[in-house]
Amino acid sequence: MPYLDRRGRTCGFLDIEEKERSGKFLRRYLLLDKAAGLLEYYMDNPLNLPDGTAPVCQINLSYIQNVFDARKQRPKIEFCFAILANSRHYFMQANDENDMDGWVDSINNASKITVPKKNTQRVTKQEENTERVPCSGGYRAEIVGGMVVKTPIEMSDSDSEAENGKTKVSPSTRKKQALGLKPVKTGFCVKQGAVVKNWKRRYFVLDHEGLSYYKSNTDTDPIKVISLLDILHVKSYTGDLPRDNLFEVITTNRTFLVQADSPEEMHSWIQAITDTVNSFRKECPIQRKGVCD
Repeated sequence: MPYLDRRGRTCGFLDIEEKERSGKFLRRYLLLDKAAGLLEYYMDNPLNLPDGTAPVCQINLSYIQNVFDARKQRPKIEFCFAILANSRHYFMQANDENDMDGWVDSINNASKITVPKKNTQRVTKQEENTERVPCSGGYRAEIVGGMVVKTPIEMSDSDSEAENGKTKVSPSTRKKQALGLKPVKTGFCVKQGAVVKNWKRRYFVLDHEGLSYYKSNTDTDPIKVISLLDILHVKSYTGDLPRDNLFEVITTNRTFLVQADSPEEMHSWIQAITDTVNSFRKECPIQRKGVCD
């Protein structure tokens, strides 16, 4: 479900077809700012990007003509909806039915009172005379109806995280599944570094051996495996960092700060890790106990 950040903006991750009719959906962070009259999306949560990073695409809410369920137009894409703006359809894939309904309602409610017909006709004419301009920093920019639409030229390792709504499974995860060791939970989160306190997106896998994280969901070897034996406590973050959906994995020698994509995902990770650690403690009562009990 989309959620409100600390500035009252509606945000969350979606899969977006950046190039119209390409059929290729990329994971992006959508941000609806009703006060600023803008709908924009980024390569990642702006909090995880360098200061001043421009959005991949920015749409003025006054240009949005309609937002609707698009599963009939794209029957192979689950939970697909579309935004009609500047005579173009922006197709997006939500995470589930509730997520799709939440985004459709939020965008329609934010834009429904700012779409006069004469403005739509004017924008259509400007759309026909789209001007392409070069843009530095790995983007191609197009001026469409007075709006700058930026498309990345070079894509990072995580750009193909989700295509056609399917999340890839890492080879190491497949090996464990073949042995009957199915993961308890998997997914992308953002983690703070141990030495350099920067934030990087990692693919996390929780199973009955520990909590592992990888550079991407296609990597064979994890960057690190946190043993269940070492996990003492998992809880939501209550400190001063201005980050949403942040939780702590407290171990015997370090506290890991991890940011989930939504409040629901944060609580899901906390519960999954806590339950898995508690189960491990019960099965191995001679092992050191932590405060998860």
